[in-house]
Amino acid sequence: MPRKIKPTPSSGSTWALSVVEHWCKYSRKTGFQPTGPHRQLLDSLLYPYWYICEVCSGPGVINGAEETDWKECHACDGKGGFFTGTTDEWKEIIFRMMYAYPGSVCGNTKVRYLNIYHKYAVH
Repeated sequence: MPRKIKPTPSSGSTWALSVVEHWCKYSRKTGFQPTGPHRQLLDSLLYPYWYICEVCSGPGVINGAEETDWKECHACDGKGGFFTGTTDEWKEIIFRMMYAYPGSVCGNTKVRYLNIYHKYAVH
């Protein structure tokens, strides 16, 4: 569960996530496992296109109705930011990751990412 913190000038956020919460957020925004040998490649491909949400400043959670309550950020859907590349650029990242690390996909993205991989592998 996110915890309330005193904001720092650099973050601007009043919420912090645990390591496990960061892992879950990473999987939600990428569709890939948050740890493993694929992570360096994925981060190098993804983060040049990643824009940190100005509403939540990155953690994906904002203040709720009460001072101690939190809720997912409505602006970024709790992902902490946005992919700013094109759909084709996103599909290219998926293809390159699946080619290099086919076992790194996680959750309910496996079938969708595999379909993207096979579509681009044919061309």
